[in-house]
Amino acid sequence: MKIIDIHIHGGLGVNFNTSNQEEIKKLLKELYNRGIVAICPTLVGDSIENLRKRFELFKEIKSKQENNESKVIGLHLEGTFLNPDKPGIQDKDVFLKPTVDNFKKLTQDYEDIIKIVTLAPELDKNNELANYLESNNIRAHAGHTLSNNIGGASATTHHFNAMPQISHRGTNLALDSLFDDNIYCEIIADEIHTSKNMLKLFFNTKNPEKIILVSDALPAAHAKNEIVFCGKKINSDGKDDKGTLAGSILFLDEIIKKTVDGNLISNQEAKKYAFENPLGHLCLKEEEIGNLA
Repeated sequence: MKIIDIHIHGGLGVNFNTSNQEEIKKLLKELYNRGIVAICPTLVGDSIENLRKRFELFKEIKSKQENNESKVIGLHLEGTFLNPDKPGIQDKDVFLKPTVDNFKKLTQDYEDIIKIVTLAPELDKNNELANYLESNNIRAHAGHTLSNNIGGASATTHHFNAMPQISHRGTNLALDSLFDDNIYCEIIADEIHTSKNMLKLFFNTKNPEKIILVSDALPAAHAKNEIVFCGKKINSDGKDDKGTLAGSILFLDEIIKKTVDGNLISNQEAKKYAFENPLGHLCLKEEEIGNLA
């Protein structure tokens, strides 16, 4: 099965925010061997200077990839434009208000390497940044948010996590997006970020054309040494010492196997959710990614 992971922070001790080109290319080869043929390397919040160095690095990596590497589609910026009251494991001191000016200040000549931006809709005045991103073929995701509506975003980031919990009253981002056929929803189906029964509800409710399986894999996934992520030590369960869940310790192929073996989805559905739908969401054709054999 060919897999695309649009939300992954690293693995094998490799951190997309800090590791060098050689280390990243080693991970890309491991992911390819697992059937993960393309990814959106996901960056957490950092200084503008450090992020721009990452943009340059990944632009270089993308320009000279080998056939036995997972292809870098473009970057997913999960940090920077989040609600500081919903930071998760991230450092809220580096967050910026989600404005077009701040996005341009951050990306400048590197906008073409950005494919997804997670933002808090309640901080995006009049949906200006989300609308700008979508009009420039960059997907805006609602995440790390206190908003009860999607704003101008076309998808949710790690659905149910870092957003208001489902309520039986009023509007609710997590609930309403399940019934909105215009919205894609990322889901981490590892039964840790989302319980098995909630996954059953999700898969039975959400339009199958709009489900995207992601790993949110940490540098700690299959790492042999102690891992620091967002300035915090990450334990073997993917949590910091305070119990905050930082991400998954599984790669997407492992999550898919667990989900199929648990009879939550079929192999055919897994192919749709982890390959066909990501292509559709990113407005890509299979041949645009390159050698996927």
